[in-house]
Amino acid sequence: MRASCLCFLLACLQLIFGCNAPRVEEITPRSDFSYPLPRPESKLAAKTWDGSPNLEPGLDPRNVLLFEDFEDDHYQQRWKTHWGRAVGAGTVADPAQYVFAGNRSAFVENKKGYHDAMGAGQYVPEIPIDDVAYFRLYLRLQDGFSTGTTNQVKLISMRGGVSLETTYGGAGTKSIGDKFSVDLCIDNSRSLHFYYYHPDQLGGWGDFAYCKYSLFRYAKISTGKWYCVELMLKNNIPGQKNGQLSAWLDGQLVGNVEKLRFRFIQESKIRRFAVYNYFGGDNTWQTSPKDQRIYVDNLVISRKPIGCLGEPLAPPRSSLTFSQKRFLPGLAQSERPD
Repeated sequence: MRASCLCFLLACLQLIFGCNAPRVEEITPRSDFSYPLPRPESKLAAKTWDGSPNLEPGLDPRNVLLFEDFEDDHYQQRWKTHWGRAVGAGTVADPAQYVFAGNRSAFVENKKGYHDAMGAGQYVPEIPIDDVAYFRLYLRLQDGFSTGTTNQVKLISMRGGVSLETTYGGAGTKSIGDKFSVDLCIDNSRSLHFYYYHPDQLGGWGDFAYCKYSLFRYAKISTGKWYCVELMLKNNIPGQKNGQLSAWLDGQLVGNVEKLRFRFIQESKIRRFAVYNYFGGDNTWQTSPKDQRIYVDNLVISRKPIGCLGEPLAPPRSSLTFSQKRFLPGLAQSERPD
């Protein structure tokens, strides 16, 4: 009886677990099964610059800090700023002459009777620049643009200091080495010039130097056309007079000032960039004489020379160094506070 029960139990176990050794089945995919493919953008190099993801042809992404073509409605959200906003009171697509490339450009607008411009803005790189920076944009004055009776209109600027906060304010006050700045401006005749603050200036107001093609031919900005404008600031080795400013107009070197000292200590670095279109002066008669705009497109900030679209820059040469001036006639007592 006991043997019969044991045989019955063994038979049940065989039915449950099988008589053969465990077998691993090979899994073959169904012919109609679709495997996920990598997204196309995952094959591209990571975007390392701020601004538009569509980098201008010819730009090296390893050197570019910011590129903006103003094609996106939300482009300002991609800019790093501090006190203020990204450049632009708005964008335009028409008329076509006010767009340099693509479908849109941005504009900065001056209202009659005001010094400041609507849409003046700034960019602040995440890491301050210790040695040299380049700032290029395409710029067009609105047809009929007038400088009025102002002493100068500040177009674009680079500002530096021991901290970001020190780069604001201080107009009319000589630097003690804690800050420095350069503005690229036009005067009443729309002649291009540097206006810059540094510790070795004689008075409270900054120095200036005109940009020229030759000894007697000044570089000027006219209405009715686009210009490729580029500004370079090379910071000095702390304490030494080996800093430099350079400017190019349509790829041609028009201004170069050497043997400058912007700082005494390493911590004083290039910290922000701005588009102002600010009418300088202390009186209402030195403000914008009417409602008017400048248009900007394809703006680039880089650690290396940029050049115009498809063209390299003419390198700075020591032979093309223009004399500095210690004052700008008609400068106001309350020039722009930053």
